Amino acid sequence: MRVVDLVNSVLLHAQAHPDRPCFTWREHTLTYGELELQSRRVAGHLDSRLGRDTSPIVVFGHKHPLMLVSFLGAVRSGRAYIPVDSSFPVDRVNSIVSESGASLVLAAGTDIPAGVTGTHIDLQALQGWARTDPPRPIDSPAGVSLESPFYIIFTSGSTGRPKGVQISRDSLNRFAEWGLTLVRATLDDPGLAPAVFLNQAPFSFDLSVMDLAIGLASGSSLVSVDRDHVARLADLFDMLAKSRVNVWVSTPSFADLCLSDQGFNRELLPEVREFLFCGETLSVTTASELSRRFPQARVVNTYGPTESTVAVTSIVVDEEVLREHAALPVGAAKPGTSIFIWDEEGNSVPDGERGEIVIAGDTVSLGYFGRPDLNEKAFGMISGPHGPWRFYRTGDAGVLRGGVLHFLGRLDFQVKLHGYRIEVEDIEANLQRLPGVRRAVVFPVDKIGQPGVYTHLEAVLQADRDVDTSLATMVRLKRQLKEFVPEYMVPKILHIVRELPMTANGKADRRAARALVS
Repeated sequence: MRVVDLVNSVLLHAQAHPDRPCFTWREHTLTYGELELQSRRVAGHLDSRLGRDTSPIVVFGHKHPLMLVSFLGAVRSGRAYIPVDSSFPVDRVNSIVSESGASLVLAAGTDIPAGVTGTHIDLQALQGWARTDPPRPIDSPAGVSLESPFYIIFTSGSTGRPKGVQISRDSLNRFAEWGLTLVRATLDDPGLAPAVFLNQAPFSFDLSVMDLAIGLASGSSLVSVDRDHVARLADLFDMLAKSRVNVWVSTPSFADLCLSDQGFNRELLPEVREFLFCGETLSVTTASELSRRFPQARVVNTYGPTESTVAVTSIVVDEEVLREHAALPVGAAKPGTSIFIWDEEGNSVPDGERGEIVIAGDTVSLGYFGRPDLNEKAFGMISGPHGPWRFYRTGDAGVLRGGVLHFLGRLDFQVKLHGYRIEVEDIEANLQRLPGVRRAVVFPVDKIGQPGVYTHLEAVLQADRDVDTSLATMVRLKRQLKEFVPEYMVPKILHIVRELPMTANGKADRRAARALVS
C-alpha cells in the first residue's frame, strides 16, 4: 500500500483543514476545502459531458487557481491533464491539441485566443457549474489508475513537432514520497507549519510539479510567481516579502535574477529554510552566494529530465561540497532509481568515465504520447532488483564517481570546431566560475554560406554591475577562462549584458541571448 497518493492526500487535508490556504496567486486564494469540492464538481461535469471518452484534457491558462482545480478534476474523472501556458502561440497550442487527441480545452481563468482548435469550456463563464453540477462522490472510483497517465507535458521536439511526456499516477506518487524526504526538516518544524512553497515555474514546465506534488502531499501552502512579477524586481520582492515562503523551488536562473539585487537576502525572506533547484546547472557562484545571504537555509541541487518525473538525484550543497567541487555534482539516485553511464553501444562504462546518462526505475515515463518511433529509441526495459525496470536514455552527458552523478551537458550540444569536439555547456560552466560572471550562453558561429561549419565561438555573459565592458575586462576574462579550459574552447568574442533573457520556463533563452548580440 502506497504511503502517499496525491489525490487522496488532498481529500485528507481538505477534511482536516478545509480553510487552510492551498494556493495563492495575485489576489486569488484557494483553500484545500475549495480545491476538493470544486475539483469533484469539475470531474462530475466532465463525466456528464464526455461519458466514456477518456481522452486527455488540455488545461489552458497561467497561474489562476482554476488551473489546479482543473488538473485535479480531470484526474478524478479518469482523464490525464495537459497543462498549456497562455503564453504559448496558437500554432503551438493547436499542435498539442492535435497530437494529444484532447477531448476538451478547459480555459482556467483566461480567455482562449481565436484560432485555437477543439471544443472549449471557459470555467469562469460556465455560470453556476460550481453550484449546479453534482460533485463526483468521494467514494466513487478514484480517477485514473496507478498505471495510467496522470499528466502529459509537451516538450520541444528536434523536428519542431512537440512530444507529449506521459507520467503515471504511480510515478508521481513515488516522486512525491521522495520529495517529502528532501524537505522533511522544514515540514516537521512546528514553528513553520504549514510550510509555504514557492511556485515559480509555469505549469507547462515540469519543475512546477516539484512544488505542487510535495506541497499538496504535505498539506502545505503554495504561493505563485506571476509572469508580471518577474518584469520588476521591486514588485517581485514585495510579493516575496508578504509570502512567508520557507521552501524555495525554482530554476537557478530565477535565483540569479533575484541575487542581482542586494535586497534579496535573509531580511527579505527570514523564514526560508530550503532552496530546491532543478532544470538547469547550478553554479558554485550561485550556491555560494545563497549560502552567504541565507545562512539559515540549505541549498539542494537535483537533476532529472521531464521523462523521469521531475528529478531523480539530489545533493545538499554544503561548505564541504562547495570547497571540493569546481562544478557542482547533482547527487546520488533516489530510492527506486538506478543511474547508469553508457557508451554509444549501450555498454556501461567504468566509474569515472564519461558517457550518456541512463535512468532506470519507478518514475520513468510511460513514453511519448502516440510516438512509437521515438519511444523505441529512447525507452526500454532492464532487469531491476525486483523485476523489470523501465529505462530512459537521456541524451545527457555525465560521469559517476562513487555513486555521485556529475552532469556534463547535452550530448547534442556538442560542436566540432577546427577538429575538436566541444561541449558548449562545459565552457558555460567554467565561465560561470569567473568572478563577476553570473550566467553564460555560448554558441558557435557559422562560416558564411556553410551552415554547420563553424569559424569560432562567442559567449553572452550576464555580469555583475561592477564588471565593465572594456577591452581590458574581455582580455582578463579570457585569460582567467584559460585556467580552466584549453585555448581552443575559449570564445573569440565575449558580450557582456546586465541580464540574460529567460524562457517562460525560467531557463536561459539561448536563441534570444544570441539575438541580443547579432
